[in-house]
Amino acid sequence: METPSDFADRTWSASLIQTKMVPPLLPFGCVRRHALLDRLSEQQTHGITVVTAPAGFGKTTLLAGCSEVLSRQEYPVAWLSLDGEDNQEQQFGAYLVAAFCRVSKDIGRPAQQLLNSDARTSIKTIISVLLNGIAAFGRRVFLVLDDVDRLTSAPVIAVVSRLLRYAPENMHVLLGARGEPGMKLGQLRAPEKLTRISANDLRFSIDDAEKFFEETCALSLDRANVELLNGVTEGWVAGLQLAALALRQTSDPAQVVGRFTVTRSGIDRYLDDAVLTQLPPAMLEFLLSTSILERLSPAVCDAVMAVEGGSGEKLEWLEQHNVFIRPLDERREWYRLHALLSDALRRRLLAHMPQQVPVLHQRAFRWFAEKRLWSEAVRHALAAGEFEQAAQLVENGAMEMLERGESRTLLEWVAKLPPDVVLTRRLRLAKAWALAFSLQTTHAIKEIRVVTDEIYRMRRESACSIDEVALAEVNAISGIIASASDQSEHAFEFGHAVATSSAIAAPWVNSCAQFAQFFGLLHRGEFDQIRRIWGGAQDRPEQGRGSIYTDLFRNTMYGLAAQMHGELAEAGRVLEETLVRAENAFGYASSCAVIAAGCLVSIVYEYNQLPRARKLIANRTTIALEVSPLGTLLRHVLTEARLLQRNGQVGSALAVLEDGRQVAITRQWLRLKMACDAETVRLLLHSGDVTRARQIANKLRASMPVVLDEQAGAATETWTHYCFLQARVLIAENDAEKAVAFLVRLLDALAARGWRYHEAIASLLLSLAYEQGGASGSALGALDRALRLGEAVGMVNSFIDEGQGVRALLQRFRWNAGGDSTVDATYVDKLIHAFDNVDAPSSTSPRPVRNLKMSSEALSAREFEVLRCVAHGQSNKEVGRSLKLAPETVKWHMKNIFEKLDVTSRIEAVQSVFGFGVREGSDAM
Repeated sequence: METPSDFADRTWSASLIQTKMVPPLLPFGCVRRHALLDRLSEQQTHGITVVTAPAGFGKTTLLAGCSEVLSRQEYPVAWLSLDGEDNQEQQFGAYLVAAFCRVSKDIGRPAQQLLNSDARTSIKTIISVLLNGIAAFGRRVFLVLDDVDRLTSAPVIAVVSRLLRYAPENMHVLLGARGEPGMKLGQLRAPEKLTRISANDLRFSIDDAEKFFEETCALSLDRANVELLNGVTEGWVAGLQLAALALRQTSDPAQVVGRFTVTRSGIDRYLDDAVLTQLPPAMLEFLLSTSILERLSPAVCDAVMAVEGGSGEKLEWLEQHNVFIRPLDERREWYRLHALLSDALRRRLLAHMPQQVPVLHQRAFRWFAEKRLWSEAVRHALAAGEFEQAAQLVENGAMEMLERGESRTLLEWVAKLPPDVVLTRRLRLAKAWALAFSLQTTHAIKEIRVVTDEIYRMRRESACSIDEVALAEVNAISGIIASASDQSEHAFEFGHAVATSSAIAAPWVNSCAQFAQFFGLLHRGEFDQIRRIWGGAQDRPEQGRGSIYTDLFRNTMYGLAAQMHGELAEAGRVLEETLVRAENAFGYASSCAVIAAGCLVSIVYEYNQLPRARKLIANRTTIALEVSPLGTLLRHVLTEARLLQRNGQVGSALAVLEDGRQVAITRQWLRLKMACDAETVRLLLHSGDVTRARQIANKLRASMPVVLDEQAGAATETWTHYCFLQARVLIAENDAEKAVAFLVRLLDALAARGWRYHEAIASLLLSLAYEQGGASGSALGALDRALRLGEAVGMVNSFIDEGQGVRALLQRFRWNAGGDSTVDATYVDKLIHAFDNVDAPSSTSPRPVRNLKMSSEALSAREFEVLRCVAHGQSNKEVGRSLKLAPETVKWHMKNIFEKLDVTSRIEAVQSVFGFGVREGSDAM
């Protein structure tokens, strides 16, 4: 018997079952239901057809017939036969996308690229990309989901509901189910777009029954007997098939009617009488033994039967004798038993040979594992009680899935294992990696603790040396967790531990460790050390480079560090290369591309390249809110807010900042929250709303220190944004003295860390404060410092965005102090000239996140009022005060708005209803 290690060196290939994505072949002589096919053809666009009936009424046959007709007309028809294994988001999404790719790569390629390679992008986003691909295809597209009632998990039902609700105009969906599907179809489509076909519609007429006996079963019956049999079976095609099988044993239809009438309430008994007891003993044994399989092929049946050959002939015999079996492909390599017969056989197997069931599953498990059909292998291993083997199978593919960025897939595979299965150290580490990459830090920490305790326990108990390789991985994962939790010092310590370890870790582990080091060193202000590590990795690629996925994240962190240090040209170059690589590898909407673009867009905006900045951010904000780490999301949200402000959409700018703020609250990211609050205050002051700005400043004062004190690491950046916020409010209130005090203390901290980018902004604000306080000389001195830094860095828009007071200062500096400064006059002139276009908003606006907008008619009057307040940039609390609603009521309304509009953010909701061209003060607002 093979042990778990026998499977350890086998290549992992989480291949999909291709026969699930192909319509089953129609039986020879199949009765064509022309009237029903015509009904299906009546609504071929933007509708849903539901075929609902118990087993044996011909649902699948009807849908397969419709698929055949549409395919002959050269329409793409994606087919998916569903089962209980599809009750996981990742697996269902994989099959759905693959089903469309089978019929048209143009439709499914972008979604497939995301699904296969991007751990962070949600299935919801992937479905949106798929729907966009369908809409862009132009021609009619069809999707058939057979046995859709087998989907019972809430997340998967939500995915299907989303698919149905937002299907584009050129898409029609056909559903087959034994009972009412879990999704509420009546809420998804207008009545005229929903077609229902029930069991009564599927019942055979006498003419249908006559064709069935003659053409399908090759039985010659007079019409009276056909009418008799069709009446007693009530037009149930499975009943007619049972009657046909019985007629092969007796030529008296009346006798068959009598038997059917007596036993039709017990289908198992009738199958026993009419089918199973009439089979040759060897054939009955074959059916019982192979009934554990969801699909049958000669090879797997031989393995389950523990024989060499013979199964192919048995499958052919069953098909020839019409014994409830159907080929799934034209080559007849795979078959499936009818659900009625399969269920009856399994019940009989359990009743008469229960001890044989785990043996049969074990044989099946080994065959599927040998063929690297892992999904079925794991299912049969679990059914056989071979939990250790199942865990080994999952472990085999764990690291490969991680290197490809498939964290979600790995977590779903681990979830299939029973909770009492003891995970190996290797598999537990893989699970911890997946959790860390998915930002599930709390659960990741628990797994890490178990592994760490085990490493040191084994050292104590067996006096063996520490497993340095495993410990390196523990430290690398811990570094990722610390980075996600904004604990920069801990991140550095963990990353440094990996770098100084004697263990030879995998390249992608080293990449993750360098990511953590960069994060820690950035907030220490040690960019030179970051540059040395980066240069060493470039000189020795084999030591520093891991998978594309982990490399991209490390490179983005390097670009962010270079940006804060004021090396914008270097940061832009690296981020540009990273973005191109991410888009080529994973696609435009992938998390890797979105994260790289989120950093790059802030640099492009700073250079005042507004059209390119808008292009970089288009279609990416919703994904960024979902997948981006803190530093990247901070820059993405702040830059989009400034772009919206430049386009005259201050309300939308405030809405996107509130989106970022809500993410910060949910993930407990104080640094992001403070940055969003600071930018909100800047926008409010720009609009003249000093009162609201002061309210925000007062609330934050209670939670932040007055001076820097012991603030270190990432907390320094939090404090920086807080000082910017307070200084701007104080300047607006003509309290220059207090503003100067804030900024002078801040400048020392920024200069000590080499954060030239923020130092330039602080110097600029200080010059405004001095100017307001009447200290003109000090104002020009602070401005000179800001300009020297800005010129070296390449800054433009950080000057422009502080308002016309800066322009006046620049003009005075140009004529009064410019000659005594080392700042190039051309740079000052460039800044002054850039102010000319600030008050002329560009007509260019971002493309919508979704191709299809939802009308505001979907919202109730109260929901529309709530969204109108959001469009003015009000937070949930402010909406509550404006409409006299409790905070929980506002949250409830926002949840309903998001669901109705198929959005996940305030900015998306505002733009979905009011559009991108709406400006402050317009009638639509």
